[in-house]
Amino acid sequence: MEQRTVDNSQDKNRLLILKVINSLGALIAIALAAYYFFGGALLVPIALTALTAVFVTNLIMGASFTETLQHLNDLTKKLNEKETLLKEVHHRVKNNLQTVSSLLSLQSRSVGDEKIENIIRSSQHRVVSMSMVHEMLYKRDDYTSKIDFKPYVEELCEYLIRSVKGNTHNITTKMDLGDYKLSIDTVIPLGLIINETITNALKYGIPGDSHGEIEVNLVKKRANGYEMYLGDNGIGFPEDVSPKTTKSLGLKLIHNLSRQLRGTLLRDTSKKGTYYQITFEEVIEGFNTLDS
Repeated sequence: MEQRTVDNSQDKNRLLILKVINSLGALIAIALAAYYFFGGALLVPIALTALTAVFVTNLIMGASFTETLQHLNDLTKKLNEKETLLKEVHHRVKNNLQTVSSLLSLQSRSVGDEKIENIIRSSQHRVVSMSMVHEMLYKRDDYTSKIDFKPYVEELCEYLIRSVKGNTHNITTKMDLGDYKLSIDTVIPLGLIINETITNALKYGIPGDSHGEIEVNLVKKRANGYEMYLGDNGIGFPEDVSPKTTKSLGLKLIHNLSRQLRGTLLRDTSKKGTYYQITFEEVIEGFNTLDS
């Protein structure tokens, strides 16, 4: 792991001052020897006084410099320890979520009811979408809790397509995600929104071996404001279906997670298929529950 260092520019300046003082002391000593050698004995007390002042200043500043340097080393050590601990936390969360995913996968294979199996697999996909976030944080060398959104979405979409359609499929992806880094409290709900949208598209919007396209775009609108546009060009669903009238958990989750991001959810009915436009704010202060 890359070790962090603390900026010690002030101490470098202090060290430079010490070097100047030492050089000055050396010059005084040379001058003292020269004057004494050529008979300038009257200047010896003055030179000795100057040398004493240099020596005392050197001691004071040297002690202060050593103390400050030790303090900086202690801070660097504590910072590295905290980063190692944070990395371990993300690693354990990722492992725990992967264990839950494996258990759900085993459970889905042991049930005989296709409807229940689909429910369990949907839950597994949600767990994996969160696990990927912690895995990316674990692999980072810095710990700003910011996620590179583009590779996360690409990996999530690839996993969902492979999980639902298999390794051989007729699904293409169209993505324009920029180069944004978002907080973990923003990426987790966004990941769940993408998971629900794409899973529904792959299961119902683009059935069987049909050809289809998945689209996910993200653009920054203002300081902490973004707009995400995502969906598929499949068969779509009736316009009168809404989060309030549907029994679909996925659609309700998309609506509630958009609210959690202080966002608005609009369905684009001008295109064939199912497309959503979500305007949201990046969450900085902390993660809220779905009920808040």
